[in-house]
Amino acid sequence: MMMETDGGNLPSGSPWRRPHQGAGFHRLMIAFSLILLTSCDQGTTGQTLIEYEIAGAPLADGTFTDASGWEITLTRAWLTFGPLVFCSHQPTFLKSDSLTDCGQVMGEFGQAVTWDLLAGADAVLGRLTGFTGQVHSVQYDFGWNWPSGQAAPLWKGEAGAVSLVLEGRAEKAGITHTFEFALDARPRGAALYTVAGLPADGDQSTDTARVTLSVSSQKMLRYVDFDLLPEQAEPLTVTPGSALENQLRLGLTTGTPVSFVWSQKP
Repeated sequence: MMMETDGGNLPSGSPWRRPHQGAGFHRLMIAFSLILLTSCDQGTTGQTLIEYEIAGAPLADGTFTDASGWEITLTRAWLTFGPLVFCSHQPTFLKSDSLTDCGQVMGEFGQAVTWDLLAGADAVLGRLTGFTGQVHSVQYDFGWNWPSGQAAPLWKGEAGAVSLVLEGRAEKAGITHTFEFALDARPRGAALYTVAGLPADGDQSTDTARVTLSVSSQKMLRYVDFDLLPEQAEPLTVTPGSALENQLRLGLTTGTPVSFVWSQKP
Protein backbone atom coordinates (compact mmCIF):
# COMPACT_ATOMS: atom_id res chain seq x y z
CA MET A 1 0.00 0.00 0.00
CA MET A 2 1.36 3.40 -0.87
CA MET A 3 0.58 5.75 1.98
CA GLU A 4 3.59 7.98 1.26
CA THR A 5 2.82 8.65 -1.73
CA ASP A 6 -6.79 27.10 1.45
CA GLY A 7 -6.05 26.86 4.74
CA GLY A 8 -9.01 26.75 7.06
CA ASN A 9 -9.46 28.47 10.36
CA LEU A 10 -7.89 27.18 13.52
CA PRO A 11 -9.78 26.56 16.70
CA SER A 12 -9.58 29.39 19.20
CA GLY A 13 -6.36 29.35 21.16
CA SER A 14 -4.39 27.77 18.36
CA PRO A 15 -0.68 28.62 18.38
CA TRP A 16 -0.69 28.66 14.56
CA ARG A 17 -3.12 27.81 12.65
CA ARG A 18 -4.13 22.75 0.55
CA PRO A 19 -6.66 19.59 -3.74
CA HIS A 20 -4.30 18.03 -7.01
CA GLN A 21 -4.68 16.39 -10.27
CA GLY A 22 -4.31 17.64 -8.12
CA ALA A 23 -6.82 19.41 -6.13
CA GLY A 24 -7.60 21.95 -8.76
CA PHE A 25 -8.58 19.17 -11.15
CA HIS A 26 -11.00 17.65 -8.65
CA ARG A 27 -12.52 21.04 -7.89
CA LEU A 28 -12.97 21.64 -11.60
CA MET A 29 -14.73 18.32 -12.02
CA ILE A 30 -17.08 19.01 -9.13
CA ALA A 31 -17.75 22.52 -10.43
CA PHE A 32 -18.53 21.06 -13.87
CA SER A 33 -20.86 18.57 -12.26
CA LEU A 34 -22.57 21.40 -10.42
CA ILE A 35 -23.34 23.05 -13.74
CA LEU A 36 -24.85 19.84 -15.01
CA LEU A 37 -26.95 19.45 -11.89
CA THR A 38 -28.28 22.98 -11.50
CA SER A 39 -31.66 22.24 -13.04
CA CYS A 40 -32.58 19.16 -11.06
CA ASP A 41 -29.69 18.36 -8.65
CA GLN A 42 -29.41 14.89 -10.10
CA GLY A 43 -27.07 13.40 -12.68
CA THR A 44 -27.79 10.96 -15.43
CA THR A 45 -26.44 8.12 -13.30
CA GLY A 46 -28.96 8.84 -10.57
CA GLN A 47 -26.39 10.36 -8.22
CA THR A 48 -27.41 13.38 -6.21
CA LEU A 49 -25.24 16.27 -5.12
CA ILE A 50 -24.86 16.34 -1.32
CA GLU A 51 -23.06 18.35 1.32
CA TYR A 52 -22.34 17.47 4.92
CA GLU A 53 -20.07 18.20 7.87
CA ILE A 54 -16.53 16.97 8.34
CA ALA A 55 -15.41 16.81 11.95
CA GLY A 56 -12.34 15.80 13.94
CA ALA A 57 -12.66 13.73 17.09
CA PRO A 58 -10.41 14.16 20.12
CA LEU A 59 -7.74 11.56 20.80
CA ALA A 60 -8.91 8.45 22.60
CA ASP A 61 -5.30 7.61 23.49
CA GLY A 62 -3.71 10.76 24.85
CA THR A 63 -2.01 8.46 27.36
CA PHE A 64 -0.89 4.95 26.42
CA THR A 65 1.92 2.40 26.82
CA ASP A 66 3.83 1.60 23.66
CA ALA A 67 5.13 -1.80 22.49
CA SER A 68 8.44 -1.27 24.31
CA GLY A 69 6.84 -0.44 27.64
CA TRP A 70 7.16 3.35 27.52
CA GLU A 71 4.26 5.19 29.11
CA ILE A 72 3.47 8.06 26.77
CA THR A 73 1.55 11.11 27.94
CA LEU A 74 0.69 13.84 25.45
CA THR A 75 0.28 17.38 26.71
CA ARG A 76 -0.18 19.02 23.31
CA ALA A 77 -1.30 17.53 19.99
CA TRP A 78 -2.27 19.46 16.84
CA LEU A 79 -2.86 18.03 13.37
CA THR A 80 -3.22 19.99 10.13
CA PHE A 81 -5.43 17.92 7.84
CA GLY A 82 -6.51 18.36 4.23
CA PRO A 83 -7.20 18.66 1.42
CA LEU A 84 -9.12 15.40 1.13
CA VAL A 85 -10.92 13.50 -1.63
CA PHE A 86 -13.22 10.49 -1.34
CA CYS A 87 -12.91 8.09 -4.29
CA SER A 88 -14.95 5.37 -5.97
CA HIS A 89 -11.80 3.36 -6.81
CA GLN A 90 -11.45 0.19 -4.75
CA PRO A 91 -7.76 -0.62 -4.16
CA THR A 92 -6.77 -4.21 -4.94
CA PHE A 93 -3.03 -3.88 -4.20
CA LEU A 94 -2.22 -5.85 -7.34
CA LYS A 95 0.73 -4.73 -9.42
CA SER A 96 -1.66 -3.63 -12.15
CA ASP A 97 -3.60 -1.43 -9.73
CA SER A 98 -2.67 2.22 -9.33
CA LEU A 99 -3.13 3.34 -5.75
CA THR A 100 -3.26 6.93 -6.97
CA ASP A 101 -6.32 6.18 -9.13
CA CYS A 102 -9.40 7.85 -7.67
CA GLY A 103 -11.98 6.75 -10.20
CA GLN A 104 -14.92 9.06 -9.63
CA VAL A 105 -14.44 11.78 -7.05
CA MET A 106 -17.22 11.05 -4.57
CA GLY A 107 -16.47 13.97 -2.29
CA GLU A 108 -13.98 16.70 -1.65
CA PHE A 109 -12.85 18.82 1.26
CA GLY A 110 -10.67 21.50 -0.27
CA GLN A 111 -9.22 23.06 2.87
CA ALA A 112 -6.33 22.49 5.24
CA VAL A 113 -7.56 22.82 8.82
CA THR A 114 -5.81 22.32 12.14
CA TRP A 115 -7.55 20.97 15.20
CA ASP A 116 -6.59 20.31 18.78
CA LEU A 117 -6.48 16.54 19.21
CA LEU A 118 -6.68 16.90 22.99
CA ALA A 119 -9.89 18.93 22.94
CA GLY A 120 -12.75 17.54 24.94
CA ALA A 121 -15.24 17.31 22.07
CA ASP A 122 -15.49 16.90 18.30
CA ALA A 123 -14.30 19.89 16.29
CA VAL A 124 -16.29 20.80 13.17
CA LEU A 125 -13.64 21.32 10.47
CA GLY A 126 -15.93 22.44 7.66
CA ARG A 127 -18.28 21.05 5.05
CA LEU A 128 -17.64 18.48 2.33
CA THR A 129 -19.32 18.44 -1.09
CA GLY A 130 -19.85 15.23 -3.04
CA PHE A 131 -22.28 12.78 -4.59
CA THR A 132 -24.42 9.94 -3.31
CA GLY A 133 -22.81 6.54 -3.67
CA GLN A 134 -20.15 4.30 -2.20
CA VAL A 135 -16.76 5.58 -1.07
CA HIS A 136 -14.07 2.89 -1.45
CA SER A 137 -10.86 4.83 -0.85
CA VAL A 138 -9.50 8.15 0.31
CA GLN A 139 -6.60 10.42 -0.58
CA TYR A 140 -5.45 13.31 1.55
CA ASP A 141 -2.69 15.64 2.68
CA PHE A 142 -1.47 17.20 5.88
CA GLY A 143 -1.52 20.85 4.92
CA TRP A 144 0.96 20.55 2.04
CA ASN A 145 -0.16 20.27 -1.59
CA TRP A 146 1.84 19.69 -4.77
CA PRO A 147 -0.26 20.70 -7.78
CA SER A 148 0.65 19.39 -11.20
CA GLY A 149 3.03 21.77 -12.96
CA GLN A 150 4.46 23.23 -9.76
CA ALA A 151 8.17 22.84 -9.03
CA ALA A 152 7.62 22.21 -5.32
CA PRO A 153 4.79 21.57 -2.86
CA LEU A 154 2.82 24.52 -1.52
CA TRP A 155 1.73 25.07 2.06
CA LYS A 156 -2.02 25.66 2.21
CA GLY A 157 -2.36 26.01 5.95
CA GLU A 158 -1.80 29.14 7.99
CA ALA A 159 1.62 30.78 8.07
CA GLY A 160 3.84 29.29 10.76
CA ALA A 161 1.86 26.07 11.11
CA VAL A 162 3.15 22.55 10.46
CA SER A 163 1.54 19.20 9.67
CA LEU A 164 1.84 17.71 13.15
CA VAL A 165 2.82 18.81 16.65
CA LEU A 166 3.12 16.26 19.45
CA GLU A 167 4.46 17.28 22.85
CA GLY A 168 4.64 15.33 26.08
CA ARG A 169 6.74 12.81 27.93
CA ALA A 170 7.76 9.15 27.74
CA GLU A 171 8.53 7.34 31.01
CA LYS A 172 10.07 3.95 31.68
CA ALA A 173 12.21 2.44 34.45
CA GLY A 174 13.00 5.78 36.04
CA ILE A 175 13.88 7.46 32.75
CA THR A 176 11.82 10.34 31.44
CA HIS A 177 12.07 11.77 27.94
CA THR A 178 10.27 15.02 27.34
CA PHE A 179 9.62 15.76 23.69
CA GLU A 180 8.43 18.54 21.43
CA PHE A 181 7.96 16.94 18.02
CA ALA A 182 7.05 19.11 15.02
CA LEU A 183 6.72 17.48 11.60
CA ASP A 184 6.00 18.67 8.08
CA ALA A 185 4.67 15.86 5.87
CA ARG A 186 5.04 16.86 2.22
CA PRO A 187 3.84 14.86 -0.81
CA ARG A 188 6.57 12.88 -2.56
CA GLY A 189 5.76 14.16 -6.04
CA ALA A 190 3.65 16.53 -8.09
CA ALA A 191 -0.06 15.69 -8.44
CA LEU A 192 0.20 13.13 -5.62
CA TYR A 193 -1.50 13.18 -2.28
CA THR A 194 0.64 12.43 0.77
CA VAL A 195 -1.64 9.50 1.56
CA ALA A 196 -3.24 7.66 -1.39
CA GLY A 197 -4.97 4.34 -1.92
CA LEU A 198 -6.25 4.05 1.64
CA PRO A 199 -9.32 1.79 1.73
CA ALA A 200 -12.50 3.28 3.14
CA ASP A 201 -16.12 2.20 3.45
CA GLY A 202 -18.64 5.00 3.33
CA ASP A 203 -22.17 4.92 1.94
CA GLN A 204 -23.02 8.52 1.11
CA SER A 205 -26.71 9.32 0.82
CA THR A 206 -28.97 12.34 1.08
CA ASP A 207 -29.29 11.44 4.76
CA THR A 208 -25.54 11.60 5.43
CA ALA A 209 -24.95 14.23 8.10
CA ARG A 210 -21.27 13.98 8.98
CA VAL A 211 -17.99 12.17 8.49
CA THR A 212 -15.86 12.08 11.62
CA LEU A 213 -12.09 11.72 11.53
CA SER A 214 -10.34 9.93 14.38
CA VAL A 215 -6.58 9.90 14.91
CA SER A 216 -4.50 7.37 16.86
CA SER A 217 -1.45 8.69 18.69
CA GLN A 218 -0.24 5.12 19.23
CA LYS A 219 -0.10 4.60 15.47
CA MET A 220 1.50 7.97 14.84
CA LEU A 221 4.28 7.19 17.34
CA ARG A 222 4.61 3.46 16.70
CA TYR A 223 7.95 3.73 14.85
CA VAL A 224 9.62 5.98 17.41
CA ASP A 225 12.05 3.94 19.55
CA PHE A 226 12.36 5.85 22.81
CA ASP A 227 14.98 3.32 23.99
CA LEU A 228 17.39 4.76 21.42
CA LEU A 229 16.75 8.43 22.15
CA PRO A 230 19.34 10.26 24.28
CA GLU A 231 18.69 11.31 27.84
CA GLN A 232 18.91 15.09 28.03
CA ALA A 233 17.62 17.98 30.06
CA GLU A 234 16.10 19.77 27.08
CA PRO A 235 13.05 18.37 25.28
CA LEU A 236 13.75 16.10 22.32
CA THR A 237 13.03 17.76 18.98
CA VAL A 238 12.93 16.70 15.34
CA THR A 239 15.92 17.48 13.12
CA PRO A 240 15.16 17.64 9.37
CA GLY A 241 16.48 14.54 7.61
CA SER A 242 16.92 12.59 10.84
CA ALA A 243 15.82 9.03 11.58
CA LEU A 244 13.31 10.45 14.06
CA GLU A 245 11.72 12.60 11.36
CA ASN A 246 11.39 9.56 9.10
CA GLN A 247 9.87 7.49 11.92
CA LEU A 248 7.26 10.14 12.62
CA ARG A 249 6.46 10.52 8.92
CA LEU A 250 5.99 6.77 8.53
CA GLY A 251 3.75 6.69 11.58
CA LEU A 252 1.59 9.51 10.25
CA THR A 253 1.37 8.49 6.58
CA THR A 254 1.30 4.68 6.60
CA GLY A 255 -1.21 2.23 7.98
CA THR A 256 -4.40 3.78 9.33
CA PRO A 257 -3.58 6.48 11.90
CA VAL A 258 -6.56 8.42 10.53
CA SER A 259 -9.93 6.67 10.27
CA PHE A 260 -13.30 7.81 8.91
CA VAL A 261 -16.81 7.11 10.19
CA TRP A 262 -19.94 8.32 8.36
CA SER A 263 -23.10 9.10 10.30
CA GLN A 264 -26.66 9.71 9.13
CA LYS A 265 -29.33 12.19 10.07
CA PRO A 266 -31.53 10.99 12.94
